[in-house]
Amino acid sequence: MILQLSDIHKSFGDVEVLTGVNLTVHGGEVVALVGENGAGKSTLTRIISGAHAPDHGTISIDGVPVDLKVPQDAMNHGIQVIYQEFLHNIFPHLSVAENLFTLDGQAEFGRFFVHKRRMIERARDLMDRIGLTADPAAPAESLSVAELQMLEIAKSMGHSSRMLILDEPTAALDEQESERLFEQIEALRAAGLCIIYISHRLEEVFRICDRVVVLRNGTVTLEGPTAALSEREVVTAMVGKTIDDFYPKGHHATDDVVLTVTDAGSSEHFDGVNLTVRAGEVLGIGGVLGCGKGSVLRALFGLLPLSRGSVTIGGRSVTLSTPRRAIAEGIAYVTPDRQGEGLCMQQSVTANIALASLDRFSPTGIVESRRERAGAEGLIDSLRIRTASPEAEVGRLSGGNQQKVLFGRWILTSPRVLLMEEPTRGVDVGAKAEIYRIINEQAAAGVAIILVSSDLPELVAMSDRVAVMRQGRIVAELSGTELTQQNVLEFALESAT
Repeated sequence: MILQLSDIHKSFGDVEVLTGVNLTVHGGEVVALVGENGAGKSTLTRIISGAHAPDHGTISIDGVPVDLKVPQDAMNHGIQVIYQEFLHNIFPHLSVAENLFTLDGQAEFGRFFVHKRRMIERARDLMDRIGLTADPAAPAESLSVAELQMLEIAKSMGHSSRMLILDEPTAALDEQESERLFEQIEALRAAGLCIIYISHRLEEVFRICDRVVVLRNGTVTLEGPTAALSEREVVTAMVGKTIDDFYPKGHHATDDVVLTVTDAGSSEHFDGVNLTVRAGEVLGIGGVLGCGKGSVLRALFGLLPLSRGSVTIGGRSVTLSTPRRAIAEGIAYVTPDRQGEGLCMQQSVTANIALASLDRFSPTGIVESRRERAGAEGLIDSLRIRTASPEAEVGRLSGGNQQKVLFGRWILTSPRVLLMEEPTRGVDVGAKAEIYRIINEQAAAGVAIILVSSDLPELVAMSDRVAVMRQGRIVAELSGTELTQQNVLEFALESAT
């Protein structure tokens, strides 16, 4: 299969999103589509998938122009998209096999009644093709996130896919699960599929992709084989400038211990955890998915109960039974799910920033909007949040700017401890650099920081120390020359000697 896009234009109202984009993808090739949030990647993907029609330009498959008016047209040509929010396509209480055939199960396995045995046999064939070893009769909710992603790929294979578009496929995966995904991509490439790979993680792009296409402001600014390009060139093409200090980590740790966690446990999540974090220090926590690292942060913010152990802040014992108590003790938490847990998407930027500090703006019990807006505007400026207005809906902002709004909310509380779980998930390279700058500034201000990240380069570069967790326990603490990506991964996978 050869997919060719020629001179594609697309506007929404007066906003021109794509301006003359040309793209060709061949069978047996993995092409990276990269760019900042708002560069036009999503719009281009929706045009290929039939969700949007181009205003101008042509789409050809194997040299023949095609008209992809609706997603079903694209599917009929073998084009499948696995979006970053693929979990919304999963029916957790249905079996793995039933999830594989939700669109056409009746047609393939019986007109009036589904022949489950035949469905399970067919599901097992598809799962074997991509190395998914789960029980096809088990409920989908029993699978890990990585296995669910494999399930989505198997589902696309069930529709005789000729082209696969993967949108941020490793955003919810740890290092080990990402490796499994890369193996499957290699197998699909060897089988002759066209693959478009969308990711903000450039180390992945250079590892598995044959070519890179960079979009900026709806225009292709760079295209070429990965072997002939450098990450620096790609970043410059994405943001329009050179980012010389991508990880601006300083060394601000003092001898002042702010947070101490002693022999802490939370039923079925983690046990025997001991941590200390000093003012100005960034303590990283690493490990594979399900090791308990995120649960430690949620317990420190009062979202999970501690079944044992103690926590002290500034040498004083505290009880963190609820988020309200945690906030009162000076703890802030940047959730990994900014849309589901972090932000009120239909509320304004101002309202979202002020949400955890309403007492400051309501001395009489009624929020004073002028004071609230003044507090938000100061952070909009200092954090460089790009918004049309402080009153604009936060849901209209790019992912990176939404994440900075979330940071702004907690910075406004003047925290003593800042907990961050996957703080750069789903944001572009320019926004990542801005978030790293914010982290560094908070450390320089004396905030004690705990960083949980599945992005190993980020974890190692931005942390003073890294505690590695495995099966709910801390198995190593690395610093200095011992703090390397390889060492973190070895301890996380039980391969350390």
